[in-house]
Amino acid sequence: MTRSSGEERLVYALAAYLGSSLLATVLLLLFSLASMKLFFAAARYALGPEAVYWLKPALCDSVGFALASAGTALAQYYLVSLLRRAADEKLFLAVICGFTALFCGLLFWRTALFSSLGAYGLSGLTVTLAALLGGLEAVYQADTENPWPSSVSSLFR
Repeated sequence: MTRSSGEERLVYALAAYLGSSLLATVLLLLFSLASMKLFFAAARYALGPEAVYWLKPALCDSVGFALASAGTALAQYYLVSLLRRAADEKLFLAVICGFTALFCGLLFWRTALFSSLGAYGLSGLTVTLAALLGGLEAVYQADTENPWPSSVSSLFR
């Protein structure tokens, strides 16, 4: 029993989408941690070493979560827009997007436990919801609303 080339491309596209989403999640976590440290260093430089501790850790953590969530939404929007070139069924893409969002949130939560963002039990929820927001927006948009219709290569095809 052999598969058609369309089915093989779809399987490879799904694997590439899941792998790129998880890689983007890890890179966004590292970026948000670095920007949080940079924010704290800039505050230390501006306020002085003694006065910097009046900043609440929740303020620094919220900067990290906001950057991770915004970046995840943008990355998922772009990746799902590329995935739409390989599969056109919206319900199938929505289920795959939800599945990937759950894995991205779990990965973020587990890796954030070992970082300075690990103080929050629901840290992966922001990334999961951002991945759903960005991915489902790309799934249910009209083809004319795609901001880069011909500029993307057929990476997932």
